[in-house]
Amino acid sequence: MNSDSNFTLEIDGTVEKPIKWDYESLMNIPSEHQIEDVSKVVASMAGSGVRVKALLNAAMPLSHSDHVTFHSQDGKFAASVSLEDTMDRAILIYQRDGQPLPESKGGPLRLAIPQGDDECSNVKSVIRIEVTSGKGKDTTYDPFHDIPEIHGHSHEGHSHDHGHDHDHDHGHSHEDHSHDHGHDHGQGHSHSH
Repeated sequence: MNSDSNFTLEIDGTVEKPIKWDYESLMNIPSEHQIEDVSKVVASMAGSGVRVKALLNAAMPLSHSDHVTFHSQDGKFAASVSLEDTMDRAILIYQRDGQPLPESKGGPLRLAIPQGDDECSNVKSVIRIEVTSGKGKDTTYDPFHDIPEIHGHSHEGHSHDHGHDHDHDHGHSHEDHSHDHGHDHGQGHSHSH
């Protein structure tokens, strides 16, 4: 096996059992979940794949889960797809011509969603599948969202701690101050500060 087979796909998020898959474990998934020729299902794609449903069933999404986010290896791309669509249609292509899917073809894993609304949802180099309650990160609608050159800032890695000490205790408490001036004229004086 070549280096394209050295990967670990992680499935995490709102699941009962976070799980990891490598190339060999994907090959060993039962044949009813394997797709020998993806081009018969997605005309523009080639290779062999596995139904994402089989992977998710092993991780057991929690009852409130409703989306699945596919993250690329470089962290730049992600597609968040409804759990229902993922279970019904999503495929991960992991082989081409009997060999691990090369990076040049979107390896190690490439998402394919037959009749998908958006071609951009077919994320290349998938390395993590995150199950979520609510939509997760999705770059398919705003591909420039996290590119600092365009927005002038990045939304990732921001720290809002500017090193200030926000403890405003100046060495005394309000109990130390006595406002009893020793007389009560009963005249309803209002002390406006």
